[in-house]
Amino acid sequence: MLARAEYMEEYVSFWSAGPEVNRIWVSLYTPQQGEQTPEMLSAENRAWLAQILPPLRERYPKFLMSPGIAQALLEPPNNPHECLFAKMSTSYSADLKTRVEPCIFGGTPDCSQCGCVISSGLHQAQTIRVAGPLKIRHLVKASVAVGSLLNRFRNVADQPTRWDTPSGSRDELVQIEPKRAA
Repeated sequence: MLARAEYMEEYVSFWSAGPEVNRIWVSLYTPQQGEQTPEMLSAENRAWLAQILPPLRERYPKFLMSPGIAQALLEPPNNPHECLFAKMSTSYSADLKTRVEPCIFGGTPDCSQCGCVISSGLHQAQTIRVAGPLKIRHLVKASVAVGSLLNRFRNVADQPTRWDTPSGSRDELVQIEPKRAA
């Protein structure tokens, strides 16, 4: 997608023209820790995208991108424990029973290269002041604490590990790996 400088505008223009399209989000590829694949973006690629994407919003109002979200793509949460989206959402595998943790990507995502626009947007939004020094992050932290406390009284056996530990145990995570040829 970055081989041609004009591709991003072509992409947003194409989807903006569709009357059935209400909003357009753009997420970047999020690798797993230790991964080295062609899909991964370099720091320079990410910086370039963070520069060119926000101005497209002015020409294409359906495109949900702000300078704050673009900046958050450059400074994603350090780990799933710091990710507001990972804390506030629950993801399941295709069987609709197995919980995928620590976030929607499962496994051991390289959070330093997170490209999830929802994670980035919420990471940026949690710094917004609500009243005086009170920020959205403070309200979320209080909400999670109250929910965790109440769950202790409800005999809930299947609580998300991301609420209890900064990184969780690798043994507790669902590993999604490609099938190996026999």
